[in-house]
Amino acid sequence: MQLMQRIAFTILFLVVFVGFIGCSSEQQSDSPKTLLISFDGFGHDYLQKTATPHFDSLAVKGVEAEGLIPVFPSKTFPNHYSIATGLYPENSGFVNNTMYDPKWEEWYRIGDREAVEDGKWYGGEPIWNTLEKQGIKTGTMFWVGSEADVQGMYPTHWKTYDGDMPGKARIDTVIKWMTAPGGDTADFATLYYSDVDSKGHRYGTKSDSVKQAIQRADRLMGYLKQEMKAKNLWDDTNIVILSDHGMVDQSADKLIRLDKIIDMDDTERVIWGPATMIQPKEDRKQEVYQALKSAEENYRVFKKENLPERYHLKNHRRVEDIVMVADLGYTILDEDYQDDFIESLPRATHGYDNNEKAMQAFFIAHGPAFKQGEKVDPFQNIHIYELINHLMDTKPATNDGSLDSVRVLLK
Repeated sequence: MQLMQRIAFTILFLVVFVGFIGCSSEQQSDSPKTLLISFDGFGHDYLQKTATPHFDSLAVKGVEAEGLIPVFPSKTFPNHYSIATGLYPENSGFVNNTMYDPKWEEWYRIGDREAVEDGKWYGGEPIWNTLEKQGIKTGTMFWVGSEADVQGMYPTHWKTYDGDMPGKARIDTVIKWMTAPGGDTADFATLYYSDVDSKGHRYGTKSDSVKQAIQRADRLMGYLKQEMKAKNLWDDTNIVILSDHGMVDQSADKLIRLDKIIDMDDTERVIWGPATMIQPKEDRKQEVYQALKSAEENYRVFKKENLPERYHLKNHRRVEDIVMVADLGYTILDEDYQDDFIESLPRATHGYDNNEKAMQAFFIAHGPAFKQGEKVDPFQNIHIYELINHLMDTKPATNDGSLDSVRVLLK
């Protein structure tokens, strides 16, 4: 009798165990996957510049936005990090590509590897940390912040930025991460490409070089689809394709000479750009501001405390005491840079007011969670963080975004 009971118990245990293994295997294979892709400097209207059959196919079978609204300033690093965290710059600390921290008396520059890899500069919680904390493996192929020890963490898989890494090789690596055996399978990954942005800066938005860069980006999407289908990833992966900002052409007759308006010796530092940040010497703040205000033409000038609320910028120590915001297409410079600027035209740039349509980026989403053949109104990129958490069925960290603002994308 005891022997029969033992046999029966063993059979029951095996049935339950096999069922558990089968269930676990099924859960693993059915776990949601998300791929986030950025084409830097890809304007909201760039798909109309040339033939883009692969992007068009994704849009037809997915959902496309009329534009993606960047955070201000409409620069690469602040926007990629806001997409990753769902935070405005004043809450993430990423207020510009170049910034000075008066508390630490240190500079952050995007070409400074030591600063770029130092997690102390990065506030908030990036999406890869949110997912890793909840047991989801991630892989980042070049994304702002992913090379730094933010919160003392890194993605499971990540790469130090290498602009020379071929586009297809980036895709191959990410697919390898997403199909890695055992417990290292990345269910969330990122891809980043700078080609379109680089060509826009150098040759202008209407150039053949930009059109060719768009075509190269389109071919990469064709290659991505081909390789994901070969690895049985395509049908079950939600793919979010976007950019950080748009681009506008500059002109030699749209110049603002800062050194003709103020005495540069009255400043401690100037961080140049369409949103030029000026730190006056301690006793010269009012004089510098009044000089800029009196000459206000083709730009707006603000004391830091009076920056418009919609910029979500003024409540951080890394923002300088005076901010000039150039009108669209205008360049703020000084005598030392003027000749070089004129000689190197045509060119284009970004960083202007994020309310400008020309600063809007593009957005396409494709996959099982998204509507098909829909086109939606522009929305702010800070909502992407909430969207990805929804796709991954995870709990977001505190952020400035809202899932309700992007529910229109979802089935």
